[in-house]
Amino acid sequence: MMAKLVRERTIWSIATLLVTISIVGFAYGQERHEGMMARFLQKVNERSNVRVMAAFREVVAEPHDSTIELLIDDERVALGGIVDSQGWVITKASQILAQENLDKLICRLSNGDTFAATIAAQDRKFDVALIKIDATGLHPIEMADAAPLVGSLLATTSPKEEPLAIGVMSSAARQIQSEFGVLGIRLPGVGEAVSEARVMQVFDKSAADKSGLLAGDLIRSVNDVVIQTASELQKAIRGFQPGDVVRLTISRGDGNVDLLCTLGDRFTGVEGSEGMARHEFQNHLGGPLSSRRSGFPTVFQHDTFLRPEDCGGPVVNLDGKVVGLNIARAGRVASYAIPASILSEVVQRLKSEAAPQTVSTGAAAY
Repeated sequence: MMAKLVRERTIWSIATLLVTISIVGFAYGQERHEGMMARFLQKVNERSNVRVMAAFREVVAEPHDSTIELLIDDERVALGGIVDSQGWVITKASQILAQENLDKLICRLSNGDTFAATIAAQDRKFDVALIKIDATGLHPIEMADAAPLVGSLLATTSPKEEPLAIGVMSSAARQIQSEFGVLGIRLPGVGEAVSEARVMQVFDKSAADKSGLLAGDLIRSVNDVVIQTASELQKAIRGFQPGDVVRLTISRGDGNVDLLCTLGDRFTGVEGSEGMARHEFQNHLGGPLSSRRSGFPTVFQHDTFLRPEDCGGPVVNLDGKVVGLNIARAGRVASYAIPASILSEVVQRLKSEAAPQTVSTGAAAY
């Protein structure tokens, strides 16, 4: 009964706001929209407008208590959802594993309490991590009984009282095909004197560049798998996806160096590549995308604007029930979420697999 009342009040608030927009637009429709009125109309029509967000406050009144922030050095790296009252949290794995100083990972609850967080288990296919914190009496997320329909209004929760963002479900659950990871280096080509995995060039702003790889480095292994030739390196890297974290052992000068590298994609792997697909370029115009945004067995798509660090948390329907977990910012108008029914299965499996020790880097798991 209460859920129905909240839903009806939310729909009424949104409808009232839309009517207000229409009346104001009609009243000034005969004039050129300049100055303050034009800016007012533009802001009212934005989903992030304070009045639009306020209309969803009752929707997220309960699920916001089940949403957490994961921080390193007081900077948010991801959101997460509480899945058990005894301190179990689910989030986006690659968003966490790509960070430095994982020993400083902190979980902040909606009431402001903070706890040290450790990674207990991971699922590479869905890119989720099960996090453990030393807390009890928490409020787990409540899953919806049915999947949302295309066109349904959805709200992404945050630890705050208002939603982080709102959007519309744009496509039903489907598989997202895998892409292969890219280092962003040039290796010896046909006819060159060397066949070993010697780095001939590091492309600007590529994954290799960001990890500290240098021209002249000799790549000896990838995640402890010995690499002897350039072709072996290419084959090894193609076994990973964009956003995966790999450990490279390289020879530089008289010694060996270990580097952690978050693999890029066709866009970020080679800066300024002329072979870049037009739609890939357009997708990036809407802001930064998740490094790992492909290769998911089942996700549904919605058009909520998210940043990569906004992923990992719940998305709810107008009843305030969780319909999925945001797992990737995939394009200019596309975000992906793992359906609630599948998320429940993944969580139960990860809890049964959970190891007592912290996973300190992504390399061991990836």
